[in-house]
Amino acid sequence: MPADSTSYGFARGLTFEAHEKYLRDAITAADPYVDFSRFDMVYVVPARTATAIPFSPTYLYDPATPGVTADGTRIKWAVTFGQDMWHWGHKVAAHETAHTFGLPDLYSFTGYPHQYVGGWDVMGDIAGHAPQYLGWHSWKLGWTRDEQVACLTASGRRTVRLAPVERPGGTKIAVLRTGGTTAYVAESRRAQGNDAAACSTGVLIYKVDSATQTGQGPVRIMNPNPNPNTTPPTGCTPLDLAVYAPGQSFTDPATGARIDVLAGGPTGDTVRLAKD
Repeated sequence: MPADSTSYGFARGLTFEAHEKYLRDAITAADPYVDFSRFDMVYVVPARTATAIPFSPTYLYDPATPGVTADGTRIKWAVTFGQDMWHWGHKVAAHETAHTFGLPDLYSFTGYPHQYVGGWDVMGDIAGHAPQYLGWHSWKLGWTRDEQVACLTASGRRTVRLAPVERPGGTKIAVLRTGGTTAYVAESRRAQGNDAAACSTGVLIYKVDSATQTGQGPVRIMNPNPNPNTTPPTGCTPLDLAVYAPGQSFTDPATGARIDVLAGGPTGDTVRLAKD
C-alpha cells in the first residue's frame, strides 16, 4: 500500500470516497500480480498490525462515478476486512459478502440496535445465538429453491409442513402475502448447525417489507411473548425467545392475515396460513 493505514480515515468515520481510495490503492498494489478481469468481487485483508483499519465495510460501486478499474474491469463489489475479523471470524465474511448480493442490515441504525430481529440471522446481531440466514434470505440468495417455498397470495387457507431451515430438503418457508411489498413468513428453527446455540426452537414468524431500507427494519420478528417482565436466559434477548409453539397463533387484523401453528416436533412444524 502506498500510505500508512492511519491515513485512510477509518477512525474518523469512513466516507464512500475514502473507502474507494483505500480500495483503489489496494487494487493498484496487487494489479501487477493479479488478473482482475477474472473476478467479480475482491476481498482486501489488512495486516494484523494495521489497527487503524478496525472494521470491515462492504464496497458497492456508484455507477455515477468513474470508480475503480483494473485489467479492463470495473471493480463493483468488495469487502475490505478490518481487525474485527480476528474476533468474529467467518461471520464477518458471511455478513459482508451477503451485502454484495443485496441483503440488508437487519440491525437498527437508530435506537436499540437489535430491536427488529434480535439474534436471528447473521445480518442482524453478529454475536447472536442463531446466525443461520432467515429462510427469506436463503430464498433471495437462491439456496432455497422456488419449489421449497409455499405461498398464499390471496384470500384462502393453506396448510404447510415446514422442514427446519438448518437442514437440507423439504419446504423451508411459508409466505403469506399482504401487499405489493409486504408479507408474513413462517419458518421452522432448530438448535443445530449454525443455530446450535439458539435460545429457543419452534416456528419463527416475521414481517418482510421490501420497501423498507436497510437498517430501518425491512424484516421484523413477531413476538408471541411480549411480556416485558420476562427475563431471558443469560446472553439471550426477548426476541431470541420469539418462537411460536403448537397451539399458538399470529394475527394481523389490519390485513386479515393469520398463521396458526398446528403441530411441531424434531423433524419440523406444521402451520396453517389464512387470509380473509
